[in-house]
This record gives sequence, C-alpha cells and structure tokens, in this order.
Amino acid sequence: MILLTGGTGFLGGSFYLDAIKNGTAADCLLLIRGADEAACRARLATNLMRCVDRATAQAYADLCQIIPGDLQSLATSTDPRLDAVTHIVHVAADTSFDSRHSVWQINVDGTLALAARARRMKHLQRFLHIGTAFCCGETPWLEMVEEAPAPGHDTPHIVEYTRSKAAAERALAAGFPDLPIVVCRPSIVVGHTAMGVRPSASIFWFFRLVDRTGVLPCSPDGFIDIVPVDWASARLHDLLRKPELKHNLYHISAGLGSRTTWSDFQAAFAAHGHEGTRPYSFFDPKGPEGWKPFDRAFRLAFPQRDILHRTMMAGGRKYHRFTAQDIAFDNSRLLAEGFTPPPRFADYIGVCLTNPGTTIAEQFVDDAASFEFDELLSSNAEAPAGSPATAAA
Repeated sequence: MILLTGGTGFLGGSFYLDAIKNGTAADCLLLIRGADEAACRARLATNLMRCVDRATAQAYADLCQIIPGDLQSLATSTDPRLDAVTHIVHVAADTSFDSRHSVWQINVDGTLALAARARRMKHLQRFLHIGTAFCCGETPWLEMVEEAPAPGHDTPHIVEYTRSKAAAERALAAGFPDLPIVVCRPSIVVGHTAMGVRPSASIFWFFRLVDRTGVLPCSPDGFIDIVPVDWASARLHDLLRKPELKHNLYHISAGLGSRTTWSDFQAAFAAHGHEGTRPYSFFDPKGPEGWKPFDRAFRLAFPQRDILHRTMMAGGRKYHRFTAQDIAFDNSRLLAEGFTPPPRFADYIGVCLTNPGTTIAEQFVDDAASFEFDELLSSNAEAPAGSPATAAA
C-alpha cells in the first residue's frame, strides 16, 4: 500500500492521476485534511476537476482509500491500514513565501511526525520525501547545482519555505537514519505537457509577466530550470518502484540537457505570439538603482493599482530573486537510473499559453495566497469582467 500525502495539491494530484492510469489507485491511501471521509473525497474530487470532468473526477476520487487527518495526527493514529503501508510518497507541504508559523509546523514538525509513524510500519520498503532543489539557499549563482546534503541553518535563503525544507532534510537525516528515505528535489514545476496550466497556473503567470515586462535581474548568459508536472510525477513513480537505486538523493530537474537559457525563453514566447517586451533588458538588483528597473517595467505593463496587481508586483519581485540566481540543477543521477529525460520548456509552452487562455492576473490567483495582501483576493478575483481586478493583463 502507498501512503500519499499532498494528494490534493499540484504535484501530489498528478502523482495520483498517474496511479489511476497505471492501475495502482486502489493501492493508494491518501492522507487528506477534512472532517470525515466524505469531506475528504469531495476535496479530492474538486482538485481532480481541474483535469477531468465532474463525473470522472468523482469516480476517480472513489478509487483510493482515504485517511482523514493531517501530518501531526499520524503520529498517534491507530488506523490499522497504516501498518500495511509499504511505500510512502510525502508531497504535502506549505509552500507559502511568507514567514508563517505553518510553514515550519507542516514542513518540519509534520514531516517528523510522519517519520515517527513510519518507523512503526514494519513492511515499509521506501519513503520518498519530496523536498525542493532550492534548499541549496540563495548563495549559488550561474551554477549547475549538484546533489548534496542540505546546507546548514546559517545558509541564506530567499523565503522561509526553502529554509524549512532544508531543515526538514537535516532533521530526517539526523533523527531517522534507519528509515529507507529517498529525497527527491524538484526544481521549478510548471504546467503540464498535455493540459497546459489547467491543473494549476502556479508560477506560469510569472513567466508570462517576465515576457510582458521584458526585464530580468539576471545575466544575459544565465538560465533557469523548469520541468512539467506530468514528467516530474512520472519520475516519482519511477523512483518509488525501481527495486534498487544507486543513491538516496535525486534532483527532479531539467539539468544541463533541458535547462532554458533566457534567449530560448524569450524566443519561445515570441514564437507563440505572446504579448511581450523584447529583446529583454537585464539589470543588477544590487546596483545603484536596485529594483527600480523592474518596478518601472511592471507599472508600465500593469497600470492597475488594485490589491490583486499590488500583490502580483510583490510576488514578481520575490520570484525574481530566484531567477537572479541563474542556476540549474544537475539531473545526471536521475538519468543514470535509465529514466526518461525531461522535455524542454519551449516544447510545451504553447500548450500552457492556450490551455486555458486567461490573463496573467487571473492566473496569478493560483499563487496569490503565498504573498502579502492576499486576504482580499478571493472577492477581487470574482469581480465582474471589466472591473479593475479582472481587467485584461
């Protein structure tokens, strides 16, 4: 039996869809927050409706087993199904960029509670812990980052999310060396090669914003590491099922062969007719003007001053601190296992732009809760067409 956490999220949801396709959904036990099993199945079906129609989503939600609860509740759970678990896929995480208590409570304390319960699973064969490639911190620049143990607590990080994920890895290594843990670190997971951004527009809105504004706090010779969710979830299935693995740590990343240079990035958007500002200009955020080049370009492209666009500007700045690193993540370990290499971002960007074809601001709502000013976005997002919150971006 496979215990899956985070099954109602982007990557976890894709993993569950893969399980349906390969006939293993009945073997999946999903940990889902909810008052009871019916509420949990309804929540799962709602997430699946981003990919399939309502009737199919409800049918898919009925295929698996459900354990209502959260990560903390697992530590004391006496549900006998947990004793039959042979594999764990731990995707659940708080990905908020704000310095919220829940980031540490879920990503560190929750992970350790799951590990404590896993220690009592007598049939456990493999425990996939899904981290993030950006646990490396903010220090690398213009590098191909190789797999290495999570850096120490004094490493600078852009957001608490990546800091907490690094801390979780260190805590697992120190406290649970007896568990069969394999750490999987996805890079930037964006879109789906067949469904575009129907499952989630997370981060893709930012890439469109980059092209619209035409400014980057990067080197013209830099690059970015982007992979589609369906490829990433398929590799998790590979890592879960392969009898013998050479390592206990893998990047789920584009790597040297599929990383995207900024010249390829802007060419791909141009090739699909996206409204952009090209050629791109590059600036140094540590220079005398700081972030002013981005601020000017954003206000020119998005003159609206409502809460949605103010939040989007804050989010754009935050994401740009990641792009400013100009790094990619070595995936040679993954490829050496014989797994399918990742597609290039340019190969599926057209699907993301057309499916669904919505504005940048509308797509941003998928990520808005990760940033400041998000408390009013739900009502703003539902404003009628033509209102400041939904004006064409």
